[in-house]
Amino acid sequence: MINKSIRSETNLPVCNYSLGELLNRTLTAVPAVSTTIYDRVWESTGMLVHHLESFTDSLVVADEGRPVGFIGGKEIMSETLKNPTYDFFNDTLVGKIKNDGLVIVTPETKLSDLLKEWKQTRRAFSIIPNQYHGYSVISARKLLEVGMSCDTDIKVGDIPKKRIASFKQNQTVREIINSMFENKTRRLILENTSQFLSDRIIIEKIATDLNYLRDMDDFLDMKASIFKLENTKMITQDMMIPELCKIMYGMLHPYVMTNDQVISPWDLVMILESKELTSYNWQKFT
Repeated sequence: MINKSIRSETNLPVCNYSLGELLNRTLTAVPAVSTTIYDRVWESTGMLVHHLESFTDSLVVADEGRPVGFIGGKEIMSETLKNPTYDFFNDTLVGKIKNDGLVIVTPETKLSDLLKEWKQTRRAFSIIPNQYHGYSVISARKLLEVGMSCDTDIKVGDIPKKRIASFKQNQTVREIINSMFENKTRRLILENTSQFLSDRIIIEKIATDLNYLRDMDDFLDMKASIFKLENTKMITQDMMIPELCKIMYGMLHPYVMTNDQVISPWDLVMILESKELTSYNWQKFT
């Protein structure tokens, strides 16, 4: 249970509390999905199709049961740009392309410290030891639970606006992936629409319809029109942040749009860093 003396300090910014205080009983509710350094890339890619944009988002890479890194859409996209072939997916071991910057946290880790790490790595993914002698996941989607429990007047219109990164149907896959990296985003909006293309959609296409690029040598030159796009959920700028967190928490592919901005779980989580967020609904844990 949360220390009542801490709970009474309602003037503290939410980001000053620890993950254990904020998430309590649900802290280790999402088990990490893992692969090993000896698995081939196609095996991990197939797993990512089911987990990208979910509560796990990336796979933990293990070596003899010990977590040594992680792999997500960014790693697959980056390596595909370098070697868009079946040989890459079939012959390359996960250990060769894993991201070594795995962040392991504890219940005592402050939310502010976690967000600082994520801002440096640009990856909203960490793991925490659980009661089953394994690890659970702390992702941007997980932290939406914190946003749902905040008592705040901050609205969607208060979220800092950023340029909407878009694409056209006649652009090549190479141009699309490069644009994602240049704009530091996992999603691009189809120009003049509310539809979007994500790394998950691209990876799913590679793993299913294109059979990991078997007998293909022109994948990066194919047009964006080969992909089936997702629709964003349209919202208003007057929506309160806790309400939006609740909506996105329940979405299969969380991504929303107003008339002049797009918002992902990452954007909402970064709002939790605000010193203005000083009120929290502790009743959730009583």
